[in-house]
Amino acid sequence: MSTITAQIQLRRDTSANWTSNNPILLAGEMALSTDVFYTGTDQPRYKIGNGVDAWLNLDYVPEGGGGTSYPENLYLTVVNKTADNLLASGYKVLKVQTAQGQRLAVDYALADSDANSADTIGVVYENINKNQNGRIVVIGEITGINTTGSIQGESWSDGDLLFLSPFTAGGMTTTRPTSPNHGVVLGYVVYSHANNGKIYIKIDNGYEIGELHNCYLPTPTNNDGIFWSSGTTRYENKSIASVLGYSAGTNVKTLIDTKGYVQSFNFNAFSPSDATTYYIGVNVTSPFTTDTSIRLIALKTSTLKKVAITSRQTLGTSENSSFALGINGTYTTFTSTIKFDGSPNNNALITGLSINVTEGDILTVRWITPTWVTNPTSINCNIDLYFE
Repeated sequence: MSTITAQIQLRRDTSANWTSNNPILLAGEMALSTDVFYTGTDQPRYKIGNGVDAWLNLDYVPEGGGGTSYPENLYLTVVNKTADNLLASGYKVLKVQTAQGQRLAVDYALADSDANSADTIGVVYENINKNQNGRIVVIGEITGINTTGSIQGESWSDGDLLFLSPFTAGGMTTTRPTSPNHGVVLGYVVYSHANNGKIYIKIDNGYEIGELHNCYLPTPTNNDGIFWSSGTTRYENKSIASVLGYSAGTNVKTLIDTKGYVQSFNFNAFSPSDATTYYIGVNVTSPFTTDTSIRLIALKTSTLKKVAITSRQTLGTSENSSFALGINGTYTTFTSTIKFDGSPNNNALITGLSINVTEGDILTVRWITPTWVTNPTSINCNIDLYFE
């Protein structure tokens, strides 16, 4: 009986050449990529043909066939559409850009906007050249990398929560991004080490308010609130004025603050008449002669604590004017000692006040003029009311 000694040599080439030629491998035929290796090894990755699909439509044999096996990981083979060759050592974060060759095509994710972060899908797991296929981790552990944070210019520790960077494309950070940047959670630092570090990937893209199932906020505008609509059974954005039943033309002003707030009433270049009652608006040239022309809605139960009045005018004598705060048509005087006597500037600070207002009250400021010997002209006046 004779013995035949033979050596079998597998087909092999670079990843770029395999991709360029894109051959159909025979059923059971094994072919190696000489420049793509199993993680943490010098063993080239390989594919096995089925006699039907071309090279690009075949998957590499998983890690269990070459390097360390991570059966708990969820991988996805994607097409690298960034402008760079992706390195496993850089573990960049990727988003879905489009689809190509029956695979998702990816680019760098960035937390600076919804467009750049909402489709964040995974982290580079192995070297993937430009326009080539390779695996990313969607859920699972990445090992054998530098997780000290030095790559990112930070200092990372075991257990740190990782976020998508709003400043570095594909980057990670332990600093939670602040709005309007997006707080995309990427995972955790399992082991902080310069060479054998580990991170666990589990991406949570988060939501904007308008993406919640019971919210409909298609066109939010400045100072809108979010209100429940029983008619549509959802939360919707509406202006405060529309909710309170006033149109934009009724000079509705809002007072909203968490602690205290200041509301300014003013008029400019106005020459008043003797012994006349005026009602002062907000950013108007002339006071009104009826208190229904200006409505200021108190949206917070609070107390008027201080008033500051500053005026400038020409001419005028030293007779006192009287100012009062109107609450739903009832007026409480807070000063009767303001003069418009021709001085370049008259200032007064009234403290020690305790005039209560309730949420929903209608507020006005009333001014009763004296009978002047010489009437002031061209008065510019600002009245600041401080509520707590």
